[in-house]
Amino acid sequence: MKKNLLIIGLIIFVMPLSYAQQIKKNSDSVSASYKRSSLYTLMTTNSSREYETDIQKYFVDRVLPDKYNNHNLSERYIEASSAKDELTNIKNYLAANKIAQKLVAKWFNRSEKGGFNMNLIKERGFYDANILNIEVAKSSKRGLSALADAGEELIGNTFVLVNDSKYTNKEEVAGKARALLGAFASKLGAVGSQLADQGLKTFGKGFVVATHSHLFKLVWNEEIQSRFYNELWADDKTITPAKKLAFDNADFFKLEYIGTDKSFADVQSTAYTTKSNSELIGRATVKSIENVISKLQGEYDVFKTKMPLFSIEPLTAKIGLKDGVTEKTKFEVLEQQEDEKGKTKFVQIGTLKVDTKYPIWDNKFAADEENPNQKTDKTYFKKVSGKDFYPGLLIRQVK
Repeated sequence: MKKNLLIIGLIIFVMPLSYAQQIKKNSDSVSASYKRSSLYTLMTTNSSREYETDIQKYFVDRVLPDKYNNHNLSERYIEASSAKDELTNIKNYLAANKIAQKLVAKWFNRSEKGGFNMNLIKERGFYDANILNIEVAKSSKRGLSALADAGEELIGNTFVLVNDSKYTNKEEVAGKARALLGAFASKLGAVGSQLADQGLKTFGKGFVVATHSHLFKLVWNEEIQSRFYNELWADDKTITPAKKLAFDNADFFKLEYIGTDKSFADVQSTAYTTKSNSELIGRATVKSIENVISKLQGEYDVFKTKMPLFSIEPLTAKIGLKDGVTEKTKFEVLEQQEDEKGKTKFVQIGTLKVDTKYPIWDNKFAADEENPNQKTDKTYFKKVSGKDFYPGLLIRQVK
Protein backbone atom coordinates (compact mmCIF):
# COMPACT_ATOMS: atom_id res chain seq x y z
CA MET A 1 0.00 0.00 0.00
CA LYS A 2 2.78 2.41 0.94
CA LYS A 3 4.62 1.64 -2.27
CA ASN A 4 1.48 2.32 -4.30
CA LEU A 5 0.93 5.66 -2.59
CA LEU A 6 4.52 6.69 -3.31
CA ILE A 7 4.12 5.81 -6.98
CA ILE A 8 0.84 7.74 -7.17
CA GLY A 9 2.46 10.74 -5.52
CA LEU A 10 5.41 10.76 -7.89
CA ILE A 11 3.17 10.40 -10.95
CA ILE A 12 1.00 13.30 -9.81
CA PHE A 13 4.04 15.45 -9.17
CA VAL A 14 5.43 15.22 -12.70
CA MET A 15 2.20 15.43 -14.71
CA PRO A 16 2.25 18.59 -16.88
CA LEU A 17 -0.40 21.27 -16.72
CA SER A 18 -0.31 22.29 -20.37
CA TYR A 19 0.77 21.13 -23.77
CA ALA A 20 2.50 23.97 -25.58
CA GLN A 21 2.61 22.44 -29.04
CA GLN A 22 -1.11 21.62 -29.13
CA ILE A 23 -1.93 25.10 -27.81
CA LYS A 24 0.16 26.66 -30.55
CA LYS A 25 -1.85 24.85 -33.23
CA ASN A 26 -5.04 26.34 -31.83
CA SER A 27 -3.69 29.80 -31.08
CA ASP A 28 -6.73 31.65 -32.41
CA SER A 29 -9.08 30.46 -29.68
CA VAL A 30 -7.03 29.69 -26.59
CA SER A 31 -6.70 31.86 -23.52
CA ALA A 32 -3.71 31.48 -21.23
CA SER A 33 -3.29 28.51 -18.94
CA TYR A 34 -0.66 28.98 -16.28
CA LYS A 35 0.21 27.93 -12.76
CA ARG A 36 -0.17 30.58 -10.08
CA SER A 37 1.90 30.71 -6.94
CA SER A 38 -0.03 30.67 -3.65
CA LEU A 39 0.33 33.29 -0.93
CA TYR A 40 -0.41 33.49 2.80
CA THR A 41 -0.13 36.98 4.34
CA LEU A 42 0.22 38.00 7.98
CA MET A 43 0.96 41.25 9.81
CA THR A 44 2.48 42.23 13.12
CA THR A 45 0.07 43.91 15.53
CA ASN A 46 0.37 46.29 18.45
CA SER A 47 -2.71 46.66 20.65
CA SER A 48 -1.58 50.09 21.84
CA ARG A 49 -1.19 51.45 18.31
CA GLU A 50 -3.64 54.13 17.21
CA TYR A 51 -6.26 52.91 14.71
CA GLU A 52 -5.13 49.30 15.20
CA THR A 53 -8.62 47.92 14.50
CA ASP A 54 -8.83 49.88 11.23
CA ILE A 55 -5.38 48.73 10.18
CA GLN A 56 -6.29 45.10 10.74
CA LYS A 57 -9.57 45.44 8.86
CA TYR A 58 -7.94 46.95 5.77
CA PHE A 59 -5.20 44.33 5.88
CA VAL A 60 -7.61 41.39 6.03
CA ASP A 61 -10.01 42.81 3.43
CA ARG A 62 -7.57 44.21 0.87
CA VAL A 63 -4.05 42.79 1.10
CA LEU A 64 -3.84 39.84 -1.27
CA PRO A 65 -2.43 40.33 -4.78
CA ASP A 66 -4.80 38.97 -7.41
CA LYS A 67 -1.97 37.18 -9.22
CA TYR A 68 -1.63 34.64 -6.40
CA ASN A 69 -3.91 31.91 -5.13
CA ASN A 70 -5.33 32.74 -1.70
CA HIS A 71 -3.73 30.32 0.76
CA ASN A 72 -4.47 32.26 3.95
CA LEU A 73 -4.87 30.40 7.22
CA SER A 74 -6.98 31.57 10.16
CA GLU A 75 -3.89 32.99 11.88
CA ARG A 76 -3.31 36.46 10.40
CA TYR A 77 -1.69 38.41 13.25
CA ILE A 78 1.62 38.19 15.11
CA GLU A 79 1.95 40.27 18.28
CA ALA A 80 4.89 42.63 17.85
CA SER A 81 7.83 42.38 20.22
CA SER A 82 9.87 45.23 21.66
CA ALA A 83 12.78 44.45 19.34
CA LYS A 84 13.78 46.90 16.63
CA ASP A 85 13.86 44.07 14.08
CA GLU A 86 10.86 41.71 14.20
CA LEU A 87 12.40 38.94 12.06
CA THR A 88 13.44 36.71 14.97
CA ASN A 89 10.03 37.12 16.59
CA ILE A 90 8.35 36.24 13.28
CA LYS A 91 10.49 33.13 12.71
CA ASN A 92 9.75 31.92 16.24
CA TYR A 93 6.01 32.41 15.71
CA LEU A 94 5.97 30.52 12.41
CA ALA A 95 7.87 27.59 13.93
CA ALA A 96 5.94 27.45 17.22
CA ASN A 97 2.58 27.50 15.42
CA LYS A 98 3.61 24.86 12.85
CA ILE A 99 2.65 27.12 9.96
CA ALA A 100 4.41 24.98 7.34
CA GLN A 101 2.46 21.94 8.49
CA LYS A 102 -0.82 23.88 8.39
CA LEU A 103 -0.11 25.06 4.84
CA VAL A 104 0.33 21.45 3.73
CA ALA A 105 -2.87 20.47 5.56
CA LYS A 106 -4.75 23.17 3.66
CA TRP A 107 -3.40 21.99 0.31
CA PHE A 108 -4.76 18.50 0.98
CA ASN A 109 -8.04 19.64 2.59
CA ARG A 110 -7.33 17.89 5.88
CA SER A 111 -10.63 17.10 7.61
CA GLU A 112 -11.47 17.05 11.31
CA LYS A 113 -10.96 13.29 11.18
CA GLY A 114 -7.44 13.87 9.87
CA GLY A 115 -7.99 12.53 6.35
CA PHE A 116 -6.75 14.19 3.16
CA ASN A 117 -8.16 14.63 -0.34
CA MET A 118 -7.06 16.16 -3.65
CA ASN A 119 -9.99 18.55 -4.16
CA LEU A 120 -8.12 21.84 -3.75
CA ILE A 121 -5.23 20.64 -5.90
CA LYS A 122 -7.68 19.61 -8.61
CA GLU A 123 -9.50 22.92 -8.32
CA ARG A 124 -6.33 24.94 -8.70
CA GLY A 125 -5.17 22.73 -11.50
CA PHE A 126 -8.41 23.48 -13.33
CA TYR A 127 -8.33 27.13 -12.24
CA ASP A 128 -6.07 27.88 -15.16
CA ALA A 129 -7.57 25.22 -17.41
CA ASN A 130 -9.80 26.07 -20.35
CA ILE A 131 -11.81 24.10 -22.86
CA LEU A 132 -8.86 23.59 -25.17
CA ASN A 133 -6.73 22.09 -22.40
CA ILE A 134 -9.55 19.73 -21.52
CA GLU A 135 -9.93 18.61 -25.12
CA VAL A 136 -6.18 18.03 -25.35
CA ALA A 137 -6.28 16.00 -22.13
CA LYS A 138 -9.17 13.91 -23.45
CA SER A 139 -7.10 12.92 -26.46
CA SER A 140 -4.02 12.03 -24.39
CA LYS A 141 -3.24 8.74 -22.68
CA ARG A 142 -3.23 10.40 -19.28
CA GLY A 143 -6.70 11.86 -19.74
CA LEU A 144 -8.39 14.43 -17.58
CA SER A 145 -6.70 13.18 -14.43
CA ALA A 146 -3.39 14.55 -15.74
CA LEU A 147 -4.90 18.01 -15.90
CA ALA A 148 -6.39 17.85 -12.41
CA ASP A 149 -3.52 16.16 -10.62
CA ALA A 150 -0.85 18.43 -12.09
CA GLY A 151 -1.95 21.06 -9.58
CA GLU A 152 0.28 19.42 -7.01
CA GLU A 153 3.23 21.14 -8.62
CA LEU A 154 1.80 24.35 -7.18
CA ILE A 155 2.61 23.26 -3.62
CA GLY A 156 6.29 24.06 -4.03
CA ASN A 157 5.40 27.66 -4.93
CA THR A 158 3.60 28.48 -1.69
CA PHE A 159 4.82 31.68 -0.03
CA VAL A 160 4.35 33.31 3.37
CA LEU A 161 4.61 37.10 3.59
CA VAL A 162 4.73 38.77 7.02
CA ASN A 163 4.33 42.55 7.01
CA ASP A 164 5.71 44.70 9.82
CA SER A 165 4.58 48.32 9.43
CA LYS A 166 5.49 51.49 11.31
CA TYR A 167 3.14 54.48 11.18
CA THR A 168 3.76 58.22 11.34
CA ASN A 169 0.76 60.49 11.87
CA LYS A 170 1.35 63.62 9.77
CA GLU A 171 -1.02 65.69 11.91
CA GLU A 172 1.20 65.07 14.93
CA VAL A 173 4.25 66.08 12.90
CA ALA A 174 2.44 69.20 11.70
CA GLY A 175 1.49 70.08 15.29
CA LYS A 176 5.11 69.91 16.43
CA ALA A 177 6.20 71.89 13.39
CA ARG A 178 3.57 74.55 14.12
CA ALA A 179 4.97 75.05 17.62
CA LEU A 180 8.52 75.37 16.31
CA LEU A 181 7.50 77.76 13.54
CA GLY A 182 5.37 79.89 15.82
CA ALA A 183 8.19 81.93 17.29
CA PHE A 184 9.93 82.37 13.95
CA ALA A 185 6.73 83.28 12.07
CA SER A 186 5.74 85.87 14.69
CA LYS A 187 8.83 87.86 13.80
CA LEU A 188 7.46 88.18 10.28
CA GLY A 189 4.19 89.64 11.51
CA ALA A 190 0.61 88.63 10.77
CA VAL A 191 1.30 87.81 7.11
CA GLY A 192 4.18 85.51 8.04
CA SER A 193 2.08 83.70 10.62
CA GLN A 194 -0.73 83.18 8.09
CA LEU A 195 1.67 81.82 5.47
CA ALA A 196 3.24 79.41 7.94
CA ASP A 197 -0.15 78.18 9.12
CA GLN A 198 -1.40 77.79 5.55
CA GLY A 199 1.71 75.79 4.66
CA LEU A 200 1.01 73.36 7.48
CA LYS A 201 -2.61 73.04 6.38
CA THR A 202 -1.41 72.22 2.88
CA PHE A 203 0.86 69.57 4.38
CA GLY A 204 -2.46 68.42 5.79
CA LYS A 205 -3.35 65.26 7.55
CA GLY A 206 -2.50 61.72 6.62
CA PHE A 207 0.00 58.98 7.33
CA VAL A 208 3.40 57.80 6.24
CA VAL A 209 3.78 54.03 6.48
CA ALA A 210 7.09 52.17 6.36
CA THR A 211 6.66 48.43 5.84
CA HIS A 212 9.25 45.69 6.21
CA SER A 213 7.97 42.54 4.48
CA HIS A 214 9.60 39.22 5.31
CA LEU A 215 9.23 36.51 2.65
CA PHE A 216 9.26 32.74 3.27
CA LYS A 217 8.69 29.74 0.99
CA LEU A 218 7.23 26.34 1.83
CA VAL A 219 9.81 23.60 1.32
CA TRP A 220 8.28 20.85 -0.83
CA ASN A 221 10.76 18.51 -2.48
CA GLU A 222 10.88 14.84 -3.50
CA GLU A 223 11.98 13.69 -0.04
CA ILE A 224 9.18 15.53 1.78
CA GLN A 225 6.65 14.45 -0.83
CA SER A 226 7.75 10.82 -0.49
CA ARG A 227 7.51 10.90 3.30
CA PHE A 228 4.10 12.55 3.15
CA TYR A 229 2.60 9.89 0.86
CA ASN A 230 4.33 6.95 2.55
CA GLU A 231 4.05 7.90 6.20
CA LEU A 232 1.09 10.27 6.50
CA TRP A 233 -1.38 9.97 3.63
CA ALA A 234 -4.86 8.64 4.38
CA ASP A 235 -8.33 9.74 3.33
CA ASP A 236 -11.36 9.87 5.60
CA LYS A 237 -12.17 6.24 4.82
CA THR A 238 -8.73 4.91 5.76
CA ILE A 239 -7.59 7.32 8.47
CA THR A 240 -6.57 5.80 11.81
CA PRO A 241 -5.73 7.46 15.15
CA ALA A 242 -2.09 6.52 14.60
CA LYS A 243 -2.02 8.16 11.14
CA LYS A 244 -3.71 11.28 12.47
CA LEU A 245 -1.19 11.53 15.31
CA ALA A 246 1.70 10.94 12.90
CA PHE A 247 0.80 14.07 10.92
CA ASP A 248 0.19 16.09 14.09
CA ASN A 249 3.69 15.20 15.31
CA ALA A 250 5.52 15.40 11.96
CA ASP A 251 8.58 17.63 12.20
CA PHE A 252 9.86 17.65 8.61
CA PHE A 253 7.64 20.39 7.17
CA LYS A 254 9.67 23.60 6.96
CA LEU A 255 9.62 27.18 5.72
CA GLU A 256 12.65 28.63 3.95
CA TYR A 257 13.47 32.29 4.59
CA ILE A 258 13.87 34.08 1.23
CA GLY A 259 14.52 37.70 2.19
CA THR A 260 13.23 41.06 3.42
CA ASP A 261 12.52 44.36 1.70
CA LYS A 262 11.18 47.75 2.77
CA SER A 263 8.89 50.33 1.22
CA PHE A 264 7.07 53.54 2.12
CA ALA A 265 3.65 54.94 1.34
CA ASP A 266 2.61 58.55 1.92
CA VAL A 267 -1.13 59.17 1.87
CA GLN A 268 -2.07 62.79 2.33
CA SER A 269 -5.37 64.58 2.76
CA THR A 270 -5.40 68.36 3.00
CA ALA A 271 -7.61 70.32 5.35
CA TYR A 272 -10.10 70.71 2.50
CA THR A 273 -10.83 67.02 1.86
CA THR A 274 -13.16 64.72 3.71
CA LYS A 275 -11.21 61.45 4.12
CA SER A 276 -11.27 60.16 7.68
CA ASN A 277 -8.13 59.09 9.49
CA SER A 278 -9.43 55.52 9.33
CA GLU A 279 -9.61 55.68 5.52
CA LEU A 280 -6.23 57.38 5.24
CA ILE A 281 -4.38 54.87 7.38
CA GLY A 282 -6.11 52.00 5.57
CA ARG A 283 -5.02 53.31 2.19
CA ALA A 284 -1.49 53.90 3.41
CA THR A 285 -1.32 50.34 4.77
CA VAL A 286 -2.44 48.75 1.51
CA LYS A 287 -0.25 50.97 -0.68
CA SER A 288 2.85 50.34 1.42
CA ILE A 289 2.41 46.57 1.22
CA GLU A 290 1.69 46.74 -2.53
CA ASN A 291 4.94 48.65 -3.00
CA VAL A 292 7.07 46.21 -1.03
CA ILE A 293 5.56 43.15 -2.77
CA SER A 294 6.54 44.73 -6.09
CA LYS A 295 10.09 45.23 -4.79
CA LEU A 296 10.33 41.63 -3.57
CA GLN A 297 9.20 40.36 -6.97
CA GLY A 298 11.92 42.41 -8.63
CA GLU A 299 14.59 41.23 -6.18
CA TYR A 300 13.85 37.49 -5.92
CA ASP A 301 13.29 35.45 -9.08
CA VAL A 302 11.50 32.69 -7.19
CA PHE A 303 8.76 35.16 -6.18
CA LYS A 304 8.23 36.63 -9.63
CA THR A 305 4.85 35.95 -11.16
CA LYS A 306 4.21 34.78 -14.69
CA MET A 307 1.39 36.52 -16.53
CA PRO A 308 -0.29 35.58 -19.81
CA LEU A 309 -0.23 37.83 -22.82
CA PHE A 310 -3.70 39.35 -22.99
CA SER A 311 -3.60 40.06 -26.71
CA ILE A 312 -1.14 39.59 -29.57
CA GLU A 313 -2.08 42.43 -31.94
CA PRO A 314 -1.38 44.71 -30.19
CA LEU A 315 0.84 43.04 -27.57
CA THR A 316 -0.75 43.68 -24.17
CA ALA A 317 -0.88 42.15 -20.69
CA LYS A 318 -2.95 42.78 -17.56
CA ILE A 319 -0.01 44.14 -15.59
CA GLY A 320 0.82 47.68 -14.51
CA LEU A 321 2.23 50.14 -11.99
CA LYS A 322 1.23 48.01 -8.99
CA ASP A 323 3.47 45.27 -10.38
CA GLY A 324 6.49 47.55 -10.67
CA VAL A 325 6.22 48.18 -14.42
CA THR A 326 8.09 51.28 -15.64
CA GLU A 327 9.04 52.55 -19.09
CA LYS A 328 12.38 50.75 -18.70
CA THR A 329 10.99 47.39 -17.57
CA LYS A 330 11.78 44.40 -19.79
CA PHE A 331 10.08 41.01 -19.93
CA GLU A 332 10.99 37.57 -21.20
CA VAL A 333 8.39 35.62 -23.16
CA LEU A 334 8.04 32.02 -21.97
CA GLU A 335 6.61 28.93 -23.62
CA GLN A 336 5.52 25.92 -21.57
CA GLN A 337 7.11 22.73 -22.85
CA GLU A 338 7.61 19.18 -21.65
CA ASP A 339 10.97 17.58 -20.95
CA GLU A 340 11.75 13.95 -21.72
CA LYS A 341 10.18 12.88 -18.42
CA GLY A 342 6.91 14.65 -19.16
CA LYS A 343 7.54 17.45 -16.67
CA THR A 344 6.63 21.05 -17.48
CA LYS A 345 9.46 23.50 -18.12
CA PHE A 346 9.48 27.13 -19.26
CA VAL A 347 11.64 28.11 -22.23
CA GLN A 348 12.38 31.71 -23.21
CA ILE A 349 11.40 32.34 -26.84
CA GLY A 350 11.55 36.14 -26.95
CA THR A 351 11.68 39.45 -25.09
CA LEU A 352 9.43 42.51 -24.77
CA LYS A 353 9.72 46.10 -23.64
CA VAL A 354 7.06 48.62 -22.67
CA ASP A 355 5.57 50.57 -25.58
CA THR A 356 6.01 54.15 -24.41
CA LYS A 357 3.47 55.47 -26.93
CA TYR A 358 0.81 54.34 -24.46
CA PRO A 359 0.43 55.04 -20.73
CA ILE A 360 1.23 52.23 -18.32
CA TRP A 361 -1.90 50.89 -16.67
CA ASP A 362 -2.35 52.29 -13.17
CA ASN A 363 -3.72 49.29 -11.29
CA LYS A 364 -2.68 50.43 -7.81
CA PHE A 365 -5.09 50.45 -4.90
CA ALA A 366 -7.67 53.28 -5.22
CA ALA A 367 -6.36 54.21 -8.69
CA ASP A 368 -9.94 54.71 -9.90
CA GLU A 369 -10.22 57.65 -7.47
CA GLU A 370 -6.71 59.03 -7.74
CA ASN A 371 -6.41 58.62 -11.51
CA PRO A 372 -10.04 58.74 -12.71
CA ASN A 373 -9.21 59.84 -16.27
CA GLN A 374 -7.08 56.87 -17.29
CA LYS A 375 -8.49 55.10 -20.34
CA THR A 376 -6.67 51.77 -20.27
CA ASP A 377 -6.89 48.56 -18.26
CA LYS A 378 -3.75 46.92 -19.65
CA THR A 379 -0.15 47.75 -20.56
CA TYR A 380 1.16 47.78 -24.15
CA PHE A 381 4.44 46.20 -25.25
CA LYS A 382 6.84 46.08 -28.20
CA LYS A 383 8.64 42.96 -29.37
CA VAL A 384 12.42 43.14 -28.88
CA SER A 385 13.25 39.62 -30.01
CA GLY A 386 11.52 36.38 -30.94
CA LYS A 387 9.40 35.04 -33.77
CA ASP A 388 5.63 34.65 -33.85
CA PHE A 389 3.91 35.00 -30.48
CA TYR A 390 0.56 33.38 -29.79
CA PRO A 391 -2.08 33.34 -27.02
CA GLY A 392 -1.08 31.12 -24.13
CA LEU A 393 2.47 32.44 -23.84
CA LEU A 394 3.55 33.85 -20.49
CA ILE A 395 5.69 36.87 -19.66
CA ARG A 396 7.96 37.41 -16.67
CA GLN A 397 9.88 40.51 -15.65
CA VAL A 398 13.66 40.39 -15.93
CA LYS A 399 16.15 42.53 -14.02
